[in-house]
Amino acid sequence: MKKTSFFSALLPLLTALLLACARAPAEGEYATPERNKIMWLASPLIGWNHDDLKQRDRAGQVKTMSETALEYGLFVMAAHPRFVVNDFLFFTEAAGDTDVLGNFFHANVYGNPEAPVTWNLGAGHLYHKIKPPNEDIDVHVPMAKAGVVLRVKQWDLAFNPYVGYAWERVYTLHGNSDNDSYLYGLTVDWRWRMLALNAKYYFQDSREADEDYNNVHVRFTTGLTQHWGAVLRFDYMEHSTTDDTSLLAGPVFVF
Repeated sequence: MKKTSFFSALLPLLTALLLACARAPAEGEYATPERNKIMWLASPLIGWNHDDLKQRDRAGQVKTMSETALEYGLFVMAAHPRFVVNDFLFFTEAAGDTDVLGNFFHANVYGNPEAPVTWNLGAGHLYHKIKPPNEDIDVHVPMAKAGVVLRVKQWDLAFNPYVGYAWERVYTLHGNSDNDSYLYGLTVDWRWRMLALNAKYYFQDSREADEDYNNVHVRFTTGLTQHWGAVLRFDYMEHSTTDDTSLLAGPVFVF
């Protein structure tokens, strides 16, 4: 049975919000790097994560356990007008004293950084290491995407609709599973003076599983000086083994 969620309606709401509040140039994620220079960003984060962990018992029934716990993360990024590379490493705890280590890596290259319409290619890898009692779960999700970048200067926004493909592989002590998916997504960037908002949504259309998955990532950053500021990060992720909702905050250091 396909999973439905109100998060699939969040994308147009986010877009409407951005259209309502845009006032100044938007480029890239968090900040606009200078021409032909690389901007480096690092952000240690702390906050809360709510996790719903799904496990199949010996009778084949799926049971869900829930836990709300502290989460610790580190976000790093290198940004250039023609490419953006970022990595988010985090650690939290799921139900049943289950440790969860995750890492999300993404890399994107872009066409003409001045053009109102240009191309975008990207790749990424999502990883979860989940250790419930008497089990050891590894989740690997390589993905690739292609899309366009639409810069609307009168609204001072950048839109990046794209399509892609993901190869999810789940490895456990009791067997492995595969679940390839088509991806349909949109990234929206907005920047005004020392404020920046980056909103991402993508839908995983599963080919083998009975569930489809929604993913929402929102980062709001405010600069306090040229080299440091603060960030608030919201993530909602649906996967075959876990559903996670997290809210993190921390300082941002720009080099």
